[in-house]
Amino acid sequence: MSKLEPIEPVLVFSPHLDDAVLSCGLFLQAHPSTTVVTVLAGAPEAFHNGYNRQTTGKLYAPDAITVRREEDRRALDSLCATPVWLDLLDGDYAAHRPPVKYSEVIHDEIVRVLDEIRPKSVLSPLGLSHADHVAVSDACLEIAMHSPLAWFLYMDLPYGYFNRRVLNRRITSIMSRVQLRELDSFEGEPGVKQRAMSLYTSQYDPTRRSNRRAFDATMRGGERYWQVEGLL
Repeated sequence: MSKLEPIEPVLVFSPHLDDAVLSCGLFLQAHPSTTVVTVLAGAPEAFHNGYNRQTTGKLYAPDAITVRREEDRRALDSLCATPVWLDLLDGDYAAHRPPVKYSEVIHDEIVRVLDEIRPKSVLSPLGLSHADHVAVSDACLEIAMHSPLAWFLYMDLPYGYFNRRVLNRRITSIMSRVQLRELDSFEGEPGVKQRAMSLYTSQYDPTRRSNRRAFDATMRGGERYWQVEGLL
């Protein structure tokens, strides 16, 4: 296998606020000035008693997202990465989405931000377990298949440690559409991801409680990446 060596500048697509640090924190620390675009980082103008209310204590959705964005800013600042937040709504706010096919909205916003930022390399999620991750991954894959950019996929963490069969099924599904080449495990300084994740004050404990073994493995282990090499 070969090393992950993207052409600068690099853009990382993150489904939610904290996914890029969980999945790519070692890469971000090794590649300062990377832009991290969180796709589903918006909130409806509404009171909402869902996940963000439960973790931030803020009932008004824009206030909850403000808390989460500030955590994301601090964590990415610690890794010398630049945050960009799109105002799209994640699945927790699905009832507040407009009555359109939201996958197309996600696709179009990703195209728009690529045209605006103009990276040379892109990292996007494999799309594991969570419907939002799959939606962002599918939109990115559709674009990657016809993109002149160097495109890489990263293993969504901690989801990648939940169930090996889910990981293998997703890779097989993607490889029915594009050619993938697995790269060497990306290793880094011990403690980098732990320190960055600790800055997500509202998210650290809930994320760890969801699967302590997978979370702790994410904090300790390396990261996995694949390069998209073209259509089949």
